[in-house]
Amino acid sequence: MSHKSILVHLANDEEHTTRLEVALRLAKQNDAHVSALFITTPIGMPAEIYGRGASVQFLLDATKSSEDRAEELEKEFRETCERENISHSWVVQEGDHISLLADHAHAADVIIVSQPNYEHFEDRFRIRLVDEITMLCGLPCLMVPREFDSSKDIGKRIMVAWKSTRESLRAVRDNMSAISKADKVFLLSIQPDTQDALSLNEVHNYLKRHGVEAETLKIAQTETSIGQTIHDAAENHRCDVIVCGAYGHNRLREMLMGGVTKHLVREATIPVVMSH
Repeated sequence: MSHKSILVHLANDEEHTTRLEVALRLAKQNDAHVSALFITTPIGMPAEIYGRGASVQFLLDATKSSEDRAEELEKEFRETCERENISHSWVVQEGDHISLLADHAHAADVIIVSQPNYEHFEDRFRIRLVDEITMLCGLPCLMVPREFDSSKDIGKRIMVAWKSTRESLRAVRDNMSAISKADKVFLLSIQPDTQDALSLNEVHNYLKRHGVEAETLKIAQTETSIGQTIHDAAENHRCDVIVCGAYGHNRLREMLMGGVTKHLVREATIPVVMSH
């Protein structure tokens, strides 16, 4: 991906090292600045913690553990950035993850978060983190899949999931710098209606005027959900990232009944960049 200012969400969780490695690799590839925001407040409260006293003690212990980890990681981070000549900044704060990320997002081009795994109680928060950051920050959100190999390329082969919506257009514009540098770009439309067909041709020409020769893909019918169809198409064309709009329909309806955004947040094994 080609963004010049990268904000990466860090906390004392299982996936924080992967997020940081992805951020550093993208920064190195694109001569970008990486801002690492380590939030020491626990992401969630385990289900087995009961009672006010136990909760307070857990928060104290978890915060202290996070502070210790932040010190260790900062040293590694700064040494790596200096060795690789990567512009960088490191911030440690305590507080609400969503609010702090939204504050720091004002000076970023993209924010990197992890995909929730739905196995632990605290993942209820991680689910909301992906949703809220995408909706609130006004910049693209790169969701790194669970157990992702951070040595893999991101942005060489891009699948743009197109629909005639404001969110899809925002996703294309938000990521134009990355799209224009990709080796291969696919423009995918699923079950296109007349308006979609018209806008697909227009956005294809729009990309062409930016020097992008995108390959147009149209899928008339699907045996699976649209979200799964997008993901399958990306895998079949060996794409390393999916670019899409988030919550093109009523958000409450998508959350209750399912939708493309919800499916990709839950099931994607390929990095997904979402814009709203």
